[in-house]
Amino acid sequence: MSGTEFDRTVDVVVLGLGDAGAVAAVTAHDAGAQVLVLEKQTAERHRPNSRYAAGFFLVPTDVDAACRYLAASYAVSGEDAVVEPELIRTWAVETAANPAWLTAHGGEYSVLDLHGEHDTLPDHGSVTVHRVLPSERAARWPGCPLFGLLRSLVDDRGIEVRFGTAATGLITGPDGGVRGVRVDDGGGRAQRIGARRGVVLAVGGFEGDPGMQRQFLPVPRAWFYGSQDNTGDGIRMAQQVGAELWHMNVWPGHFVARFPGNGYSGGTGIDLWGTGRFGPDPDRAANPGAIFVDGAGQRFLAEPGRQHAAHLELLGMDAQRLTHPRIPTWWIFDERRFDKGPLVPTYSGPAGPVQDYTWSADNVAELERGWIHGAPDPSSLAELCGLDPTALTESVRRYNASCAAGHDEHLGRAASTLVPLDGRRFFAVPLYPGGSHTVGGPRRDARARVLAVGGDPVLNLYSAGELGSIHGLLYPAGGASLAECMAFGRIAGAAAAADRACAS
Repeated sequence: MSGTEFDRTVDVVVLGLGDAGAVAAVTAHDAGAQVLVLEKQTAERHRPNSRYAAGFFLVPTDVDAACRYLAASYAVSGEDAVVEPELIRTWAVETAANPAWLTAHGGEYSVLDLHGEHDTLPDHGSVTVHRVLPSERAARWPGCPLFGLLRSLVDDRGIEVRFGTAATGLITGPDGGVRGVRVDDGGGRAQRIGARRGVVLAVGGFEGDPGMQRQFLPVPRAWFYGSQDNTGDGIRMAQQVGAELWHMNVWPGHFVARFPGNGYSGGTGIDLWGTGRFGPDPDRAANPGAIFVDGAGQRFLAEPGRQHAAHLELLGMDAQRLTHPRIPTWWIFDERRFDKGPLVPTYSGPAGPVQDYTWSADNVAELERGWIHGAPDPSSLAELCGLDPTALTESVRRYNASCAAGHDEHLGRAASTLVPLDGRRFFAVPLYPGGSHTVGGPRRDARARVLAVGGDPVLNLYSAGELGSIHGLLYPAGGASLAECMAFGRIAGAAAAADRACAS
C-alpha cells in the first residue's frame, strides 16, 4: 500500500493520551520515530482516567516472587487459569524498572508501607506500592502527578497531539498487518492516517459503554466513575482485525455510590473507598464505626473487605428469589463518621465520573439532596431504605455487642476496627458494584503485540494500559494499573518504533 493512499503518514500512531499512550509516544519518539498521538477528547475537556488516579504505582521487590504472586491471582481455588510465564515475567521485570525510569525522566516518588493486597496468596509481600510526588513540572496539569509529569514529557519533546480526533477503524494491508488508522476529526471529516512502523492502542476500556458491560461483566450493571469517553473503541477496532479478547469478565472493583438525577449525572459511580470509613486513625477512640448490610439488613463480610475485591461479594444471585440480594449494599454509620468529613476521597480533587462533582465538606448538601439517608435510630433508618426495621436493629445490636467484647464472632472483622454504632443519629448510603476502570480487551504478549485468534500477532499492532490489561481475576495491589501503563507503554512504544515491517 503506497503512502499516496493516506491523507498523512507518520512512523508511529498512538491512539489515546493517558499514561500508557504518553509513555508509548515518548519512548517511540526517543527511539527516533516520528510520532502522532490521536486523542478522542478535546483539549479543553481532556480527562483520561490517568489524570485522576491517586499516583500510586506497584513495584516488585523480588521478580521471581512477584511472578508467583501474579500467577496465583488468576486462580485462587486451584482451578485452571491462563498463565503465560513470559508475559508475567516481563510484567515483573518492567514494573520493577519503573522507579529508575521515573527518576531518569525527572520524577520523584516515596516508598509506602503497602504490599500485595491479597495476603492469603503466596508472596504477596513481594510487591510494594510507591507514590509519585507532586512537582512544579507536573503541576501544569492538575490531578495525578504522574500524568502531569508524562504530559510534560510529551510537550517538551514537541510530539504532535491531535485532540478531538477519534479513531474509527484500523487499516490493514494484504498480509493483514495494520498500516494505518481511519479517523474522524470531530467535524465529520474522515481521514486516513498511515503508520510506517506501527499503531499503539492505548484508548482505555469500556467503562463508558453500558451495552458492552451487560455483554461481558457478571453483574446486571456495574457503575464506573472513570472516563465515560472510554466506550470500548479499541476493543471493537482490534476485533475487526481478528484480535482475541481476554479478561473481559473481570475488573478491579469497588463499592461505589450512584445518585441518578438530583443534579448529578446519574448512570456512573462515585468512589466511596477510604476517607476514614473504617478508622485509619491510630487513636481507636477517634475512629468512626460503620457496617455493610444486604437487602435483608444482615452483615455479610468483615468490613471493609479487600479494596479491589470486595465487589465480588456483591455478585451472588439468589436463584430461588431471582434477586441480587446485595445490590444495593447499605453502608450504615452514625454521626461520628458523618461529622468526620466528606464521605468521598479528596486526594485527587472532586468526585463523580472523572471528578465532575464537588462533594461538600460537611456532607450536608448530599444529605439534603437525599443521597444520604438520616434517621434518629436504626429502625427509622431501615424504613427510609426499604429494609426490615427489626433485622437492621438486630444487626446493629449484634455488631455493638462484638465491639464491647472486642471480638467479631460473626464475621471475624479486625478488632482494631470494632467501633460501636451508638450515636444520636444514624445514616445510610446505598452502594453498588463498580470501580474506576475495566481491564478487558485484546490479548497482548510480552512484546505488547496484539494477538489474533489462534495466537499469532496482528502485525504492527500493539496495546498498553487498561485495554487488554494483564490483570485477571484479582487486582494485585493499589497502583497496579499505573505501573502497567508505564511498563507496557515503554514496551509498545519501543516495539512500534523498531518495527520496519510496514515501512515501505
